[in-house]
Amino acid sequence: MSENKPKSRPRNADVHQNRNTVATNERTAFDNLGLTKRNADYMFRFNKALEGTKLTPEKKAAAVQEMVTELVEGQKSGKTAKNLYGDIADRVAYVVDGPKREAETKIFGGPDYWPNMAYNTLTFFMIFTLLFGVMYLFSPKLMQTSSPVGITAILVSALIAGFLLPVMPKLFDPKIKHRFNGWIRFLLTLVGFAVWMIFFYFAQLLPKAINPVLMPWPSIIVGLLSIAGMVWLRRRYTIRGGFFG
Repeated sequence: MSENKPKSRPRNADVHQNRNTVATNERTAFDNLGLTKRNADYMFRFNKALEGTKLTPEKKAAAVQEMVTELVEGQKSGKTAKNLYGDIADRVAYVVDGPKREAETKIFGGPDYWPNMAYNTLTFFMIFTLLFGVMYLFSPKLMQTSSPVGITAILVSALIAGFLLPVMPKLFDPKIKHRFNGWIRFLLTLVGFAVWMIFFYFAQLLPKAINPVLMPWPSIIVGLLSIAGMVWLRRRYTIRGGFFG
């Protein structure tokens, strides 16, 4: 006489069922936000893709909420998530990495040129003022036995360095369409350094009334203020070229 044995449930059946239930609830949550079915499906898949990134939960939630708000408003004029954000992978990359930077197309100018110029100017100004300040602080006799560099000469040198350093890398950037070949651009680099040295030399020949030598502590203080300016520029702008860029 055969016995009726209960059918055994597949292993992990409860786990799969719970996962399906969670997914269904998440999908339904987007349906209840006032989105069309197509937009709700987009946001559901976007949200799942976003879970695999390293963004904090707060930033993920903020990104999703911002998009939902835009979609609800955009639906009034017939816009869809696909129209607004493109493919899900592209939108995830945008949220995680930010907008793509446009490739440089010219040597001078650009949105980051002047912040980089100011940053490099402060960098060189800081290096020289701290260097001379500390050196004269511990060896005061050097101010009488050597030819100390005046503050105007340091400023002129820093300004020219700040102007040149953001430009130098672009002279050899293959993404930029150059008017001259590599050898001419190399010569232009040498000319730039020569001009730098010439201006520094003549600025150092200026009378001390125009080119005074700072005492050690004022020189150090000015150098520290330059560091504060550098930190502010790095936080405010994208610094890419030159020293510490």
